[in-house]
Amino acid sequence: MTKEEEKLLNYLKLLADKSKYKIILHLMKGEECVCVLANKLGLEQTLVSHHLQTLREAEFIVDRKVGTWVHYSLNKKKFEEMEDSYQKVLSSNNIFDKPCISHVVYRQLTKNL
Repeated sequence: MTKEEEKLLNYLKLLADKSKYKIILHLMKGEECVCVLANKLGLEQTLVSHHLQTLREAEFIVDRKVGTWVHYSLNKKKFEEMEDSYQKVLSSNNIFDKPCISHVVYRQLTKNL
């Protein structure tokens, strides 16, 4: 496995978690605080905070302090980096000639960024 393939695999593993995926979908609509995300997702605030920390450490989201509140939003540059990695892996393996479900899912996820 190439370094680029490993990099892409790590991105996809991180985003494959259902709760993290839902958080990303909500943040695609705009900035949110942890309490709003927890309410919308029906999850405990501590669990959402954990997922947000993981996503922040992986640089998929950024945070912004507003008084005592922390607001989270997507880091579009990271998604662009993931897309570049995805394109490199696909083109190096001629995957574009062989459509697969992961390609369709990835395009759906990133089309609104």
